[in-house]
Amino acid sequence: MQTRLRAIGLIALLVVTLMADLALAAGEEWIGQRVMLKETAKPKVGTKSFKWNDIPLPATVEKIEGNWLWVGIAWVKEDDAIKLDDAADYYTQLIARSGALDDKAVGYLLRSVTWLTKREYDNAIKDLNVLIRLAPENPTFRLIRGKAYHGKRQWDEAMADFTEAIRLDPTNLIAYNDRGVTWTGKSEYHKAEQQFNEVLRRAPNNALAFANRGANWFKQNEYDKALGDLTHAIKLDPKMSFAYANRGRLYMKLGNYPEAMADYDKAIQIAPHEWPAYNGRARIWATAPDFVYHLRDGKKALAEAKKACELANWDEWYCLATLAAAYAETGDFETAVKWQTKAMEMSQPAEDRDQEDNEKRLALYKAGKPYHEEVAVKKSDDDPAPEEPAAEDSK
Repeated sequence: MQTRLRAIGLIALLVVTLMADLALAAGEEWIGQRVMLKETAKPKVGTKSFKWNDIPLPATVEKIEGNWLWVGIAWVKEDDAIKLDDAADYYTQLIARSGALDDKAVGYLLRSVTWLTKREYDNAIKDLNVLIRLAPENPTFRLIRGKAYHGKRQWDEAMADFTEAIRLDPTNLIAYNDRGVTWTGKSEYHKAEQQFNEVLRRAPNNALAFANRGANWFKQNEYDKALGDLTHAIKLDPKMSFAYANRGRLYMKLGNYPEAMADYDKAIQIAPHEWPAYNGRARIWATAPDFVYHLRDGKKALAEAKKACELANWDEWYCLATLAAAYAETGDFETAVKWQTKAMEMSQPAEDRDQEDNEKRLALYKAGKPYHEEVAVKKSDDDPAPEEPAAEDSK
């Protein structure tokens, strides 16, 4: 029994989605939907069949042919796909009706991925605790629970799970990446860099490691290095939405607002269910500095900030701070103070330098003034473009 549970493979946790909120004809309501799969699903490409856990989940339906749905790398039958909002109920029923422990484990695993995608981290952790008790030597269960702890900003618990996943499977580069991101969350930037460098030593074209190392450079105000890594990550994987969103944030910091907006637009085109790019666009419309004051639009900022908050389940302080800035830009300073105060009181605290910025914003709103960005470097047309990193050797 333990051997079979240990053999349950890794489910890739991708959040790569397409347009979803569209008015569609009958039968096309699947387009753009994020879906999970039934345990009986048999994805296909031509005559070749796959297992359900060969498909990165959640998947996104990109097109339809008859009763088959294309989910990025394979076709699945419509009856084997479950819309994300319905998935937890389906897997709960699967757990209840399954007699064999292995079948119950599959239900717990798929339900935990559903909870994780929906940012219901406590529920995900409960399911993964069950799985880890059943199969403590399975690295996948540790890895996914670490992601849930990371979502809760419980850095030490996340680090312990990622480290254990690496002990159980030293070839697991995702665990190294996730451990690096956790070190970044703990402001241990050198330790984070070591993790990303180790991934790149083993896999020189790993786009995720370049993107995460770029974000780590950004935290250290190493903007040229950040730009180089993020741009190279996008070159390696043009569909990596969060790399575009992070590069957009970097361009904002450098005062390069046209490029920032273009990156945010691209991130949303690739992954319309993720909040960071919506938050970035709202920040531009609410807080653009004086030299690009024409970009400010309080009403657009307010609508976009609300969307970002909704996608983040209202538990990301960044989104709440942007919402406050949008209200301030519209002249509603009382509501701006309310949301800025809430952002500062959240249980997921900002870093010290962010908190200083938050306090500055709150003081401005109380004084009846909007907040507008200060940039690290104002873009000049004469500034030379950074050199693109040299192409890495193929693995």
